[in-house]
Amino acid sequence: MPAKILLILVLASLAGCATITPSGPNHLTSSAATQSAQLAQQKAELAERHLAAIAGQRATAERQFCPNWQQALLHARNNAIGCAQMPINAQSACWQAVAQWTNEESQYFHALHPLFTHSPYAEPARHATHFFDLAQSWAMTCEDGGAACTQASGHQQMDQEKKQVNQFCMHQ
Repeated sequence: MPAKILLILVLASLAGCATITPSGPNHLTSSAATQSAQLAQQKAELAERHLAAIAGQRATAERQFCPNWQQALLHARNNAIGCAQMPINAQSACWQAVAQWTNEESQYFHALHPLFTHSPYAEPARHATHFFDLAQSWAMTCEDGGAACTQASGHQQMDQEKKQVNQFCMHQ
């Protein structure tokens, strides 16, 4: 009988060995898969936070778009009137400053394009950008004097771009 007990104990200890997880290739594969799944989950969470941040930025930019457009348009009008009313010897420098300012406005509206992708604001932002591109070109032409300024082309296109943005903003 003691031999049977000894045999049972040996079998039991061997059975216990069978439950130990091997540290071979299967264990490494399982560990790598777990780490890969955790990394994928972290990347997904980061992407969700990034998309939420972009959505927040888009919402803020959309709320500010029309007020910023209207303020920039008023500023552009006041700049043009101010330069036209200056003494002739100071007009060139004034128009240079207006050209620089309109370039900055164009860059601002252009920067909104990626943020407004697939948004109703994408087209108005494109029109606003084009308006300020044209306004910059016009201001640079005006540096050559009042006659060049009044004969410059592009007024109709500027008016059309302005009209497009204004119509959009009236409905917002």
